[in-house]
Amino acid sequence: MKKELTPRERKLLKKVRIKELMEVHSGLLTDREKRILTLYSDPNLSGALIARRLNVSRQAIHDHVNRALAKMENCESKMHLLVTRKKRYSILAELQGVLESAESMATGELLKKLEEVKKLVDKLSNVN
Repeated sequence: MKKELTPRERKLLKKVRIKELMEVHSGLLTDREKRILTLYSDPNLSGALIARRLNVSRQAIHDHVNRALAKMENCESKMHLLVTRKKRYSILAELQGVLESAESMATGELLKKLEEVKKLVDKLSNVN
């Protein structure tokens, strides 16, 4: 049986989701939405604290967060960039493991080629 999440856990998961979506979809957002979501995704800041900091109501923060989140979720549902990114990172991690295993068994020229492949995989891992 699945354990029911507490309100605090749900809020933290929402903040993590916002950070993930912002990594790939922040170009859809206005500067104000980016600023509010960046503050909102900080686990140490509440909506009330952000509202005070920006001199707006808590409701305004809530509305901005939900509108921006809906915009990013809508785009993600159509483009699947976040899902694709996670799959790519998973495959790259698996490939790095296979390369390390192969390197431990290889000698001579094959070892040099495996090191070249590993460098290329590392480069690919760092491409956003």
